[in-house]
Amino acid sequence: MRRVSDIDLRLLRVFVAVAEAKGFAAAETYLNVSTSTISMHISNLESRLGIRLCERGRSGFKLTDRGRLVFEETKGILKSLDDFAGMLASVKSKLAGRLSIGMVDALVDHPAFPLSAALREFNTIDHDVALELTVAPRQELEHHVVEGRIDAAIGPFVRSISGLKFTPLLSEPTQLYCGTGHPLFRASRKVLAKTDMSAFRVVLRQYNSEFDRAKLGAVREEATVNNMEGMLVLLLSGSYIGYLPTHYAQPWVDTGQLFAIDTGDSGYVSEHALITKSSGQESLALDKFVSLIREAAAAAQRAQTEASSALA
Repeated sequence: MRRVSDIDLRLLRVFVAVAEAKGFAAAETYLNVSTSTISMHISNLESRLGIRLCERGRSGFKLTDRGRLVFEETKGILKSLDDFAGMLASVKSKLAGRLSIGMVDALVDHPAFPLSAALREFNTIDHDVALELTVAPRQELEHHVVEGRIDAAIGPFVRSISGLKFTPLLSEPTQLYCGTGHPLFRASRKVLAKTDMSAFRVVLRQYNSEFDRAKLGAVREEATVNNMEGMLVLLLSGSYIGYLPTHYAQPWVDTGQLFAIDTGDSGYVSEHALITKSSGQESLALDKFVSLIREAAAAAQRAQTEASSALA
């Protein structure tokens, strides 16, 4: 392939999607095409490039060494093309390009969650911006922002990281819970204060396991999860204790399926922030999005304050 054509770029985008999904079947939903069509596109690309990009079959999907190199280079090229499209649009003062946003899970029902309101306002603007939303653990989001794979993310602020900027957005109270049938379900504060939590099966969060161990005195893993929905499923079994955001757990508390194990010091507050690169030129789309999400966060905080004052 001597010159990259529009067809080549389309096929390369398919290849990147497949590589990131780690397989043809996993990429079906994202690409909205069948596995057989994806396979045909990859075979076509391999023929045009003259190299084998990946191994696929009963043994599973795996990039070849050359495929891995093409994957990494192509990601950079496609990102540059999207940025270039945004730059060209900025010349005529129209937002364009691609805006990639990330967030941790179980945030959407938080009363101060600003993303939906910010996007609603963003879409009142005449633009040609393609939006991509990724839900992933905090560490993965931070890594993707540093690498430039996503433009911004919403997640807990744990520590300062070189190259990243953390803009405070919202506070998220988190509490220890158990489900119906657990020995601690509806135990009194007096009983809980004397209870050794390390005696019970604990669900550890893979992305926060050291914190969980230190907080609960857990010395061995009984169960692990990588998202809040998985935590909820295990807690509802009545066999474990584990942490959930209070806003996320509340509907199940209200129906009597979850119980907050409040010992006075079992809970904590997680501060969430907008994560962006601390240096480098922002696209017009990202710059506008950042300003809108700050405005939405401020409005949500004001609404919460007014609601609290009305109840006082």
